[in-house]
Amino acid sequence: MKKSIGCSLLLSAILLAACDKKENSYDFAQILYPNNGYTVLYADQVTDSLKFATTYDWTLSVSADWMSIAADSMSGTVPAGAYMVSNLTVHFEANNTDTVRSGYVGFHADGKMLQAVYAQVGFLDVRRPNFSAEQSMLTDSARQAGDSITFRTYSNDWTLAFKDAAPDWIRLADGAATSGKAGLHTVAYLLDENTSAAERSAILQLKSRGVTADIHIRQEGAKQDAQE
Repeated sequence: MKKSIGCSLLLSAILLAACDKKENSYDFAQILYPNNGYTVLYADQVTDSLKFATTYDWTLSVSADWMSIAADSMSGTVPAGAYMVSNLTVHFEANNTDTVRSGYVGFHADGKMLQAVYAQVGFLDVRRPNFSAEQSMLTDSARQAGDSITFRTYSNDWTLAFKDAAPDWIRLADGAATSGKAGLHTVAYLLDENTSAAERSAILQLKSRGVTADIHIRQEGAKQDAQE
């Protein structure tokens, strides 16, 4: 695009403050993704993106050794009178630290630096029950015949199995997935009625890229169930 044409409608919408109406020209550098310069990744999520637009020649820097960008994508030149929009892949190692870690990609243009921050949590994306680094518990009643868990994985080598030996009162439903490709998954399980007054528990263990999530299943005792 020539400077004489001025700002396009798209750029004027997102970069209006950068346009110089008097000279009918513009210069700018803007990170378009992550939104607001910040995003959160799960422990087994090993790729995301960086998208930016600029009229300046640019370089990138990476702040952490568990993050990387292809060497041939670390800099670029923008011809005079033009602008460039780039969408690059950022690579991450799986987070096996059990803690949240963060790093940034520095976007350098016109002698300034903008930061795109990536925070990677130390746990997998378990959605039912709601999972955190501290606790993941699903509670079923004594007479409940079945339930399910839901999770998203970012690898094609995830597995799901009972920790240690499977108890005789709980089992995965026929055809339930215990491994598969990346994506959103719901896995059903079946329960025998708990006729005892004592509650009982089991642990399903989800593994993806070396990260483990223990999903605790608790079935209430018969006496407690009858009082509800």
